[in-house]
Amino acid sequence: MSRGNCKICDSPNATNLHFGAHSCKACAAFFRRTIKTGQVYSCAGDDSCEINHAFRQNCRQCRLAKCQRAGMQEDLVQGVKAYDGGNRKRSAIEDPEPPYYEHPPVPIPTTSSGFYNPPKEDLMEMDELQQFIQIPSHSLVPIQNEMMEEERLYGLASLYMEQLVNLNMRRRLTYAKVTLAAMFDGPCICPFEESDLTPFDHRSYRYKNRNDYTMILDYVNRFPDFQLLNKSEKTVIFQTAAAVDALADPAYYSQIIYPEDAVFVTREAKFMRMDPLPSTELDTSSGEFTPEDVSMYKSMVLMIRRQWKNVNLPLRKLKMSVSEFSLFKALTIWHYNTGRQISARQRDDIFRTLVLICVDEGYEDPLLRVSEIVLAVGIVMAEVHELVTSLFELIVFDDVDDPILKDMLKFQY
Repeated sequence: MSRGNCKICDSPNATNLHFGAHSCKACAAFFRRTIKTGQVYSCAGDDSCEINHAFRQNCRQCRLAKCQRAGMQEDLVQGVKAYDGGNRKRSAIEDPEPPYYEHPPVPIPTTSSGFYNPPKEDLMEMDELQQFIQIPSHSLVPIQNEMMEEERLYGLASLYMEQLVNLNMRRRLTYAKVTLAAMFDGPCICPFEESDLTPFDHRSYRYKNRNDYTMILDYVNRFPDFQLLNKSEKTVIFQTAAAVDALADPAYYSQIIYPEDAVFVTREAKFMRMDPLPSTELDTSSGEFTPEDVSMYKSMVLMIRRQWKNVNLPLRKLKMSVSEFSLFKALTIWHYNTGRQISARQRDDIFRTLVLICVDEGYEDPLLRVSEIVLAVGIVMAEVHELVTSLFELIVFDDVDDPILKDMLKFQY
Protein backbone atom coordinates (compact mmCIF):
# COMPACT_ATOMS: atom_id res chain seq x y z
CA MET A 1 0.00 0.00 0.00
CA SER A 2 1.50 3.30 -1.07
CA ARG A 3 0.92 6.61 0.65
CA GLY A 4 0.76 10.09 -0.76
CA ASN A 5 -1.60 12.95 -1.42
CA CYS A 6 -4.83 12.38 -3.30
CA LYS A 7 -4.62 13.75 -6.86
CA ILE A 8 -8.19 15.03 -6.56
CA CYS A 9 -8.58 16.62 -3.11
CA ASP A 10 -4.94 16.60 -1.88
CA SER A 11 -5.87 14.49 1.14
CA PRO A 12 -2.76 12.91 2.73
CA ASN A 13 -4.65 9.61 3.00
CA ALA A 14 -4.37 8.42 -0.60
CA THR A 15 -3.78 4.69 -0.22
CA ASN A 16 -3.42 3.39 -3.76
CA LEU A 17 -4.60 3.50 -7.37
CA HIS A 18 -8.37 3.65 -7.69
CA PHE A 19 -9.92 3.35 -11.15
CA GLY A 20 -6.62 4.49 -12.64
CA ALA A 21 -5.76 7.42 -10.34
CA HIS A 22 -3.86 7.75 -7.07
CA SER A 23 -6.61 8.90 -4.73
CA CYS A 24 -8.11 8.66 -1.28
CA LYS A 25 -10.99 6.29 -0.57
CA ALA A 26 -13.47 9.16 -0.31
CA CYS A 27 -12.79 10.44 -3.82
CA ALA A 28 -12.77 6.88 -5.17
CA ALA A 29 -16.15 6.23 -3.53
CA PHE A 30 -17.49 9.49 -4.95
CA PHE A 31 -16.36 8.56 -8.49
CA ARG A 32 -17.73 5.02 -8.20
CA ARG A 33 -21.13 6.22 -6.95
CA THR A 34 -21.37 8.94 -9.60
CA ILE A 35 -20.61 6.60 -12.51
CA LYS A 36 -22.74 3.69 -11.28
CA THR A 37 -25.79 5.91 -10.71
CA GLY A 38 -25.28 7.98 -13.85
CA GLN A 39 -25.62 11.26 -11.96
CA VAL A 40 -25.07 14.53 -13.80
CA TYR A 41 -23.96 17.58 -11.84
CA SER A 42 -23.83 21.27 -12.58
CA CYS A 43 -21.40 23.91 -11.33
CA ALA A 44 -22.79 27.08 -9.81
CA GLY A 45 -19.61 28.91 -10.75
CA ASP A 46 -17.48 28.80 -13.87
CA ASP A 47 -16.32 25.15 -13.71
CA SER A 48 -13.12 26.13 -11.93
CA CYS A 49 -14.02 25.61 -8.27
CA GLU A 50 -11.15 24.81 -5.93
CA ILE A 51 -11.37 21.19 -4.76
CA ASN A 52 -9.46 20.48 -1.57
CA HIS A 53 -9.62 18.07 1.33
CA ALA A 54 -11.81 20.35 3.46
CA PHE A 55 -14.33 21.41 0.83
CA ARG A 56 -14.33 18.61 -1.69
CA GLN A 57 -18.12 18.28 -1.34
CA ASN A 58 -18.83 21.90 -2.29
CA CYS A 59 -18.92 21.33 -6.06
CA ARG A 60 -19.45 17.82 -7.33
CA GLN A 61 -19.18 18.79 -10.98
CA CYS A 62 -15.67 20.22 -10.51
CA ARG A 63 -14.72 17.29 -8.29
CA LEU A 64 -15.84 14.82 -10.97
CA ALA A 65 -13.89 16.74 -13.62
CA LYS A 66 -10.80 16.62 -11.42
CA CYS A 67 -11.25 12.87 -10.94
CA GLN A 68 -11.26 12.47 -14.70
CA ARG A 69 -8.23 14.73 -15.19
CA ALA A 70 -6.37 12.69 -12.56
CA GLY A 71 -6.90 9.57 -14.68
CA MET A 72 -10.01 7.86 -13.29
CA GLN A 73 -11.74 5.79 -15.97
CA GLU A 74 -15.42 4.95 -16.17
CA ASP A 75 -14.93 1.51 -17.70
CA LEU A 76 -12.99 0.39 -14.63
CA VAL A 77 -16.00 1.26 -12.48
CA GLN A 78 -18.20 -0.91 -14.70
CA GLY A 79 -15.72 -3.72 -14.20
CA VAL A 80 -15.97 -3.36 -10.43
CA LYS A 81 -19.75 -3.44 -10.74
CA ALA A 82 -19.49 -6.96 -12.14
CA TYR A 83 -17.30 -8.09 -9.25
CA ASP A 84 -18.75 -11.37 -8.01
CA GLY A 85 -17.51 -11.44 -4.43
CA GLY A 86 -13.92 -12.53 -4.93
CA ASN A 87 -13.88 -15.10 -7.74
CA ARG A 88 -12.95 -12.72 -10.54
CA LYS A 89 -9.36 -11.56 -10.88
CA ARG A 90 -8.70 -7.85 -11.18
CA SER A 91 -5.74 -5.91 -12.45
CA ALA A 92 -3.74 -3.70 -10.09
CA ILE A 93 -4.73 -0.55 -11.93
CA GLU A 94 -8.44 -1.35 -11.79
CA ASP A 95 -8.83 -1.17 -8.04
CA PRO A 96 -6.44 -3.16 -5.82
CA GLU A 97 -8.75 -3.09 -2.79
CA PRO A 98 -12.02 -4.98 -2.13
CA PRO A 99 -15.13 -3.27 -3.46
CA TYR A 100 -16.48 -0.42 -1.42
CA TYR A 101 -19.58 -0.63 0.66
CA GLU A 102 -22.58 -0.28 -1.62
CA HIS A 103 -24.07 2.93 -0.30
CA PRO A 104 -27.86 3.08 0.10
CA PRO A 105 -29.88 6.10 -0.97
CA VAL A 106 -29.71 8.97 1.52
CA PRO A 107 -32.12 7.68 4.19
CA ILE A 108 -34.84 9.57 5.96
CA PRO A 109 -36.84 8.42 8.96
CA THR A 110 -40.45 7.81 7.99
CA THR A 111 -42.97 9.51 10.25
CA SER A 112 -46.48 10.67 9.61
CA SER A 113 -45.39 14.31 9.50
CA GLY A 114 -42.02 13.79 7.88
CA PHE A 115 -40.21 15.05 11.00
CA TYR A 116 -39.65 13.81 14.52
CA ASN A 117 -42.17 14.89 17.12
CA PRO A 118 -40.07 16.60 19.82
CA PRO A 119 -40.80 15.95 23.49
CA LYS A 120 -42.64 18.51 25.56
CA GLU A 121 -39.50 19.52 27.42
CA ASP A 122 -37.42 22.33 25.98
CA LEU A 123 -34.30 20.20 26.05
CA MET A 124 -34.05 17.33 23.62
CA GLU A 125 -33.37 14.25 25.72
CA MET A 126 -31.04 11.39 24.85
CA ASP A 127 -33.95 9.11 23.95
CA GLU A 128 -34.81 11.52 21.15
CA LEU A 129 -31.22 11.43 19.94
CA GLN A 130 -31.52 7.66 19.89
CA GLN A 131 -34.32 7.98 17.34
CA PHE A 132 -31.76 9.29 14.89
CA ILE A 133 -29.44 6.30 15.22
CA GLN A 134 -31.76 3.33 15.75
CA ILE A 135 -33.70 3.50 12.53
CA PRO A 136 -34.56 -0.01 11.32
CA SER A 137 -33.44 -0.72 7.80
CA HIS A 138 -36.98 -1.40 6.56
CA SER A 139 -37.96 2.18 7.39
CA LEU A 140 -35.34 3.68 5.09
CA VAL A 141 -36.94 4.69 1.83
CA PRO A 142 -35.60 6.40 -1.27
CA ILE A 143 -36.12 10.13 -1.39
CA GLN A 144 -38.33 11.45 -4.16
CA ASN A 145 -36.42 13.67 -6.53
CA GLU A 146 -33.23 12.36 -4.97
CA MET A 147 -30.95 14.55 -7.05
CA MET A 148 -32.71 17.75 -5.95
CA GLU A 149 -32.66 16.62 -2.35
CA GLU A 150 -28.96 15.78 -2.49
CA GLU A 151 -28.20 19.19 -3.96
CA ARG A 152 -30.10 20.83 -1.11
CA LEU A 153 -28.28 18.80 1.53
CA TYR A 154 -24.88 19.42 -0.04
CA GLY A 155 -25.78 23.11 0.03
CA LEU A 156 -26.59 22.81 3.73
CA ALA A 157 -23.23 21.13 4.38
CA SER A 158 -21.47 23.93 2.49
CA LEU A 159 -23.31 26.60 4.46
CA TYR A 160 -22.36 25.16 7.86
CA MET A 161 -18.77 24.62 6.75
CA GLU A 162 -18.50 28.17 5.43
CA GLN A 163 -19.88 29.53 8.70
CA LEU A 164 -17.35 27.51 10.69
CA VAL A 165 -14.48 28.65 8.45
CA ASN A 166 -15.60 32.28 8.72
CA LEU A 167 -15.71 31.99 12.50
CA ASN A 168 -12.21 30.49 12.50
CA MET A 169 -10.93 33.26 10.25
CA ARG A 170 -12.27 35.98 12.55
CA ARG A 171 -10.79 34.21 15.54
CA ARG A 172 -7.45 33.99 13.73
CA LEU A 173 -7.51 37.70 12.94
CA THR A 174 -8.35 38.52 16.57
CA TYR A 175 -5.98 36.26 18.48
CA ALA A 176 -3.22 34.93 16.19
CA LYS A 177 0.01 36.52 15.06
CA VAL A 178 -0.91 36.70 11.41
CA THR A 179 -0.54 39.15 8.56
CA LEU A 180 -3.57 40.23 6.59
CA ALA A 181 -2.35 38.50 3.43
CA ALA A 182 -2.04 35.20 5.29
CA MET A 183 -5.76 35.33 6.04
CA PHE A 184 -6.47 34.31 2.44
CA ASP A 185 -4.02 31.42 2.06
CA GLY A 186 -6.90 28.95 1.98
CA PRO A 187 -9.89 27.72 4.01
CA CYS A 188 -9.28 28.43 7.70
CA ILE A 189 -9.81 24.94 9.11
CA CYS A 190 -8.11 25.92 12.38
CA PRO A 191 -7.47 29.54 13.38
CA PHE A 192 -4.07 28.85 14.92
CA GLU A 193 -0.76 27.22 14.24
CA GLU A 194 1.50 25.99 17.01
CA SER A 195 3.69 29.10 16.66
CA ASP A 196 0.67 31.31 17.47
CA LEU A 197 0.12 29.78 20.90
CA THR A 198 1.27 31.15 24.24
CA PRO A 199 1.11 29.45 27.66
CA PHE A 200 -2.17 29.71 29.53
CA ASP A 201 -2.17 32.37 32.28
CA HIS A 202 -5.15 32.56 34.60
CA ARG A 203 -4.48 36.25 35.28
CA SER A 204 -5.24 37.24 31.70
CA TYR A 205 -8.08 34.78 31.14
CA ARG A 206 -11.46 36.12 30.09
CA TYR A 207 -14.36 33.91 29.09
CA LYS A 208 -15.47 36.24 26.30
CA ASN A 209 -15.09 39.78 25.12
CA ARG A 210 -17.30 41.82 22.80
CA ASN A 211 -15.54 40.49 19.71
CA ASP A 212 -16.39 36.94 20.75
CA TYR A 213 -20.07 37.80 21.12
CA THR A 214 -20.09 39.34 17.66
CA MET A 215 -18.39 36.28 16.15
CA ILE A 216 -20.97 33.90 17.62
CA LEU A 217 -23.87 36.15 16.66
CA ASP A 218 -22.70 36.35 13.06
CA TYR A 219 -22.16 32.58 13.08
CA VAL A 220 -25.73 31.70 14.11
CA ASN A 221 -27.39 34.49 12.13
CA ARG A 222 -26.97 32.50 8.92
CA PHE A 223 -28.32 29.26 10.33
CA PRO A 224 -31.29 28.09 8.23
CA ASP A 225 -34.61 29.33 9.67
CA PHE A 226 -32.87 31.30 12.42
CA GLN A 227 -34.74 34.42 11.34
CA LEU A 228 -38.06 32.60 11.75
CA LEU A 229 -37.49 32.31 15.51
CA ASN A 230 -38.93 34.90 17.85
CA LYS A 231 -36.74 37.13 20.00
CA SER A 232 -36.60 34.85 23.04
CA GLU A 233 -35.93 31.78 20.88
CA LYS A 234 -33.08 33.53 19.09
CA THR A 235 -31.63 34.42 22.49
CA VAL A 236 -31.68 30.77 23.56
CA ILE A 237 -29.97 29.65 20.33
CA PHE A 238 -27.34 32.36 20.78
CA GLN A 239 -26.71 31.35 24.39
CA THR A 240 -26.51 27.69 23.42
CA ALA A 241 -24.14 28.46 20.54
CA ALA A 242 -21.84 30.38 22.88
CA ALA A 243 -21.70 27.49 25.34
CA VAL A 244 -21.21 24.82 22.66
CA ASP A 245 -18.51 26.93 21.03
CA ALA A 246 -16.65 27.15 24.34
CA LEU A 247 -16.58 23.37 24.64
CA ALA A 248 -16.43 21.93 21.13
CA ASP A 249 -14.05 24.33 19.38
CA PRO A 250 -11.15 23.98 21.86
CA ALA A 251 -11.47 20.20 21.52
CA TYR A 252 -11.29 20.47 17.73
CA TYR A 253 -8.38 22.92 17.75
CA SER A 254 -6.46 20.69 20.17
CA GLN A 255 -6.97 17.69 17.89
CA ILE A 256 -5.82 19.59 14.78
CA ILE A 257 -2.72 21.26 16.27
CA TYR A 258 -1.65 18.44 18.60
CA PRO A 259 -3.03 15.19 17.13
CA GLU A 260 -0.63 13.03 19.12
CA ASP A 261 0.05 15.17 22.21
CA ALA A 262 -2.07 15.90 25.26
CA VAL A 263 -2.34 19.67 24.94
CA PHE A 264 -5.42 21.80 25.58
CA VAL A 265 -5.82 24.76 23.18
CA THR A 266 -8.18 27.62 24.01
CA ARG A 267 -10.10 29.81 21.58
CA GLU A 268 -7.78 32.70 22.53
CA ALA A 269 -4.60 30.98 21.27
CA LYS A 270 -3.45 29.78 24.71
CA PHE A 271 -2.28 26.26 25.51
CA MET A 272 -1.91 24.06 28.57
CA ARG A 273 -0.20 20.66 28.66
CA MET A 274 -2.41 17.93 30.06
CA ASP A 275 0.00 15.04 30.59
CA PRO A 276 0.41 14.96 33.47
CA LEU A 277 -2.73 16.87 34.39
CA PRO A 278 -1.87 20.34 35.67
CA SER A 279 -1.84 20.80 39.42
CA THR A 280 -4.66 22.77 40.98
CA GLU A 281 -2.16 24.33 43.38
CA LEU A 282 -0.74 27.63 42.18
CA ASP A 283 3.04 28.01 42.40
CA THR A 284 3.17 31.18 44.50
CA SER A 285 6.97 31.31 44.35
CA SER A 286 6.80 32.73 40.83
CA GLY A 287 5.26 36.05 41.85
CA GLU A 288 2.93 37.99 44.11
CA PHE A 289 -0.49 36.35 44.36
CA THR A 290 -3.51 37.21 46.48
CA PRO A 291 -5.77 34.56 48.07
CA GLU A 292 -8.28 35.41 45.33
CA ASP A 293 -5.65 34.56 42.70
CA VAL A 294 -5.07 31.19 44.29
CA SER A 295 -8.80 30.39 44.42
CA MET A 296 -9.39 31.57 40.88
CA TYR A 297 -6.46 29.54 39.53
CA LYS A 298 -7.75 26.38 41.22
CA SER A 299 -11.27 26.86 39.85
CA MET A 300 -10.01 27.50 36.33
CA VAL A 301 -7.67 24.51 36.28
CA LEU A 302 -10.43 22.26 37.60
CA MET A 303 -12.71 23.53 34.82
CA ILE A 304 -10.10 22.87 32.11
CA ARG A 305 -9.25 19.45 33.51
CA ARG A 306 -12.92 18.47 33.45
CA GLN A 307 -13.35 19.81 29.92
CA TRP A 308 -10.29 17.90 28.76
CA LYS A 309 -11.47 14.61 30.25
CA ASN A 310 -15.17 14.81 29.40
CA VAL A 311 -15.13 16.62 26.04
CA ASN A 312 -11.69 16.77 24.44
CA LEU A 313 -10.75 13.12 24.85
CA PRO A 314 -14.07 11.67 23.56
CA LEU A 315 -14.16 14.03 20.56
CA ARG A 316 -10.49 13.35 19.80
CA LYS A 317 -11.26 9.66 19.36
CA LEU A 318 -13.79 10.50 16.63
CA LYS A 319 -11.20 12.40 14.54
CA MET A 320 -13.94 14.36 12.80
CA SER A 321 -13.24 16.04 9.47
CA VAL A 322 -14.11 19.72 9.15
CA SER A 323 -17.33 18.85 7.32
CA GLU A 324 -18.34 16.39 10.04
CA PHE A 325 -17.39 18.79 12.82
CA SER A 326 -19.29 21.73 11.30
CA LEU A 327 -22.47 19.61 11.14
CA PHE A 328 -21.86 18.13 14.60
CA LYS A 329 -21.55 21.60 16.11
CA ALA A 330 -24.71 22.82 14.39
CA LEU A 331 -26.62 19.72 15.49
CA THR A 332 -25.54 20.31 19.09
CA ILE A 333 -26.69 23.94 18.96
CA TRP A 334 -30.10 22.89 17.59
CA HIS A 335 -30.27 20.40 20.50
CA TYR A 336 -32.72 22.71 22.26
CA ASN A 337 -36.31 22.50 21.12
CA THR A 338 -36.48 26.26 20.69
CA GLY A 339 -39.20 26.84 18.13
CA ARG A 340 -39.96 23.12 18.32
CA GLN A 341 -40.90 22.50 14.70
CA ILE A 342 -37.96 24.57 13.46
CA SER A 343 -35.47 22.81 15.73
CA ALA A 344 -36.82 19.38 14.79
CA ARG A 345 -36.63 20.22 11.09
CA GLN A 346 -33.04 21.45 11.38
CA ARG A 347 -31.91 18.38 13.30
CA ASP A 348 -33.58 16.16 10.74
CA ASP A 349 -31.85 17.96 7.87
CA ILE A 350 -28.47 17.88 9.59
CA PHE A 351 -28.82 14.16 10.26
CA ARG A 352 -29.59 13.47 6.60
CA THR A 353 -26.67 15.65 5.57
CA LEU A 354 -24.34 13.82 7.95
CA VAL A 355 -25.33 10.51 6.35
CA LEU A 356 -24.64 11.96 2.91
CA ILE A 357 -21.25 13.34 3.98
CA CYS A 358 -20.24 10.08 5.67
CA VAL A 359 -21.17 8.20 2.50
CA ASP A 360 -19.05 10.68 0.57
CA GLU A 361 -16.17 10.23 3.01
CA GLY A 362 -16.09 6.54 2.06
CA TYR A 363 -17.07 4.96 5.41
CA GLU A 364 -18.03 1.31 5.04
CA ASP A 365 -20.97 1.87 7.39
CA PRO A 366 -22.07 5.53 7.15
CA LEU A 367 -24.95 5.08 9.60
CA LEU A 368 -22.60 3.68 12.22
CA ARG A 369 -20.30 6.68 11.78
CA VAL A 370 -23.26 9.07 12.05
CA SER A 371 -24.44 7.31 15.21
CA GLU A 372 -21.04 7.90 16.83
CA ILE A 373 -21.17 11.60 15.94
CA VAL A 374 -24.77 12.01 17.12
CA LEU A 375 -24.03 10.35 20.45
CA ALA A 376 -21.24 12.89 20.99
CA VAL A 377 -23.93 15.60 21.06
CA GLY A 378 -25.01 14.27 24.44
CA ILE A 379 -21.41 14.37 25.66
CA VAL A 380 -21.11 18.09 24.93
CA MET A 381 -24.54 19.06 26.24
CA ALA A 382 -23.94 17.17 29.49
CA GLU A 383 -20.97 19.47 30.11
CA VAL A 384 -22.67 22.75 29.20
CA HIS A 385 -24.33 23.08 32.59
CA GLU A 386 -21.04 22.35 34.38
CA LEU A 387 -19.27 24.97 32.28
CA VAL A 388 -21.81 27.68 33.10
CA THR A 389 -21.74 26.74 36.78
CA SER A 390 -17.94 26.97 36.83
CA LEU A 391 -17.95 30.35 35.10
CA PHE A 392 -20.56 31.64 37.49
CA GLU A 393 -18.29 30.69 40.38
CA LEU A 394 -15.33 32.37 38.70
CA ILE A 395 -16.92 35.78 38.21
CA VAL A 396 -17.33 36.30 41.95
CA PHE A 397 -13.57 36.94 41.94
CA ASP A 398 -13.81 39.61 39.29
CA ASP A 399 -15.74 42.82 38.78
CA VAL A 400 -17.92 41.78 35.87
CA ASP A 401 -20.20 44.51 34.59
CA ASP A 402 -20.85 43.00 31.17
CA PRO A 403 -24.66 42.64 30.88
CA ILE A 404 -24.39 40.03 28.10
CA LEU A 405 -22.09 37.79 30.13
CA LYS A 406 -24.39 38.13 33.15
CA ASP A 407 -27.37 37.11 31.01
CA MET A 408 -25.38 34.16 29.68
CA LEU A 409 -24.64 32.89 33.16
CA LYS A 410 -28.24 33.30 34.30
CA PHE A 411 -29.48 30.94 31.59
CA GLN A 412 -30.51 27.54 32.96
CA TYR A 413 -29.10 24.93 30.59
